[in-house]
Amino acid sequence: MRFEPVDRIPLMEMGVWPETLERWHHEGLPRWVTELRHLEDYLRLDRSFNVNWLPINGEVYPPFDPEVIEDRGEEQIVRDENGIVYRQRKQHKTIPQFLRFPVANEADYDRLRPRLDGRAPGRYADDFDEDLHWRRWRGEIIGANFRSFFGFHRNIVGMETWCMAFYDQPRLCERMIADRLQFAKDVFARVLATGALDFVQVWEDMSYKTAPMISPKLVRQHMLPAYQELVRYLREGGVELIMVDTDGRVEELAPIFLEAGIDGTHPCEIAAGSDPVMLRRKFPGITLIGGLDKRAIASGREGVDAELRRVAPLLQEGAYIPLLDHFVPPDATFPAYLYFINTLR
Repeated sequence: MRFEPVDRIPLMEMGVWPETLERWHHEGLPRWVTELRHLEDYLRLDRSFNVNWLPINGEVYPPFDPEVIEDRGEEQIVRDENGIVYRQRKQHKTIPQFLRFPVANEADYDRLRPRLDGRAPGRYADDFDEDLHWRRWRGEIIGANFRSFFGFHRNIVGMETWCMAFYDQPRLCERMIADRLQFAKDVFARVLATGALDFVQVWEDMSYKTAPMISPKLVRQHMLPAYQELVRYLREGGVELIMVDTDGRVEELAPIFLEAGIDGTHPCEIAAGSDPVMLRRKFPGITLIGGLDKRAIASGREGVDAELRRVAPLLQEGAYIPLLDHFVPPDATFPAYLYFINTLR
C-alpha cells in the first residue's frame, strides 16, 4: 500500500452473504464452507482485514443486559448491549425500527459516560497477548478497528439526533468527540506499546448514495482536529496504514481525510459513485480498497473481465487492493466467482 512494486495482487474479500454460500453449496462449494474464514482456506485467499481485527472492545462497556421488553408474537421490542431499544421481527430479520437511543442530551451522556472508558479492565480479551504472539508468528497484518467520531456516536445517539446536535447541542458534540479521542488513546496504548500494530480502520459509515450524511463543513469544523490528533498519536505508535471505512459517496469527504493524514478509504461503492479510478485521478496519493462492482461480477465472465480492465491502472500504480464494493451477493454464481478469483490470481 505504498505505491511500490509487489510480487502479486492481494486476494481477499470483505464478506459473503449467508444466502450466497447457500447458493454456492448447490453449485460445487463444499458444505463445510459456512463462513468467510472457511472460504479463505478453501480458495487460498488472503485473510480479510474485515474479520481479523484484534479482539479489542471499543463498544459500550460493560454492556447493558440484553432484554426483551415486549413480545408481540411475530416481533419483539428489544434493548441490546448498547442500550438501544428497537423493534425487530423474530424471523427473517431485517433492519430494525429504532425506537430509543441511550443518549439524547448531556444528562443522558453523563449517565452513559462511565461505560465509555478506554482504560476499563476487560477491553482486551484475556488471551490477547498470546493471540497477538501467534498473529505475528504467522506473519499477519496486525489491524484494529476504531469506531470513530461520527459512526460511534451515530450508533448511540441516533442518526437524526446526532446530525441535528451539531446545531442544537454543539457543546455535547464537542464533549463527545473529545472524549472519543481520549478513548482511542487509552484503549490503543497497550497494543501500541508492543510496536506490532500495522493498520487501523477508522469506521465512520458517514455517506449515503449521493452525498455525505453530514456536511463537509461540519466535519472540517468539528472532527478534523480530532482526526489529526488521532493520526499523530497512531503514527507515533508505529501504525503505517490508517484508512476510513465509509460506505456511500466519499468524494466530498476524501480531501478532509487526506488533510488529516489518513491514507485513504474503502470500500469505494460503485453504486454510490465512489469509483476508485476517479478517486485516484482526483486525489493522486490516496490509498484505496474495494471498488469492484458486485453487480458486474455477478453478471458473469464478461462482467468480470470488464471490471478488471477498468481498474487495471490502479493495479499497476499500487496502493490499491481490489475487492467487491461490499459483501458478495447471492446473485453471483460460484462459477462466476471462481472465474473472478482465478483471473485476479
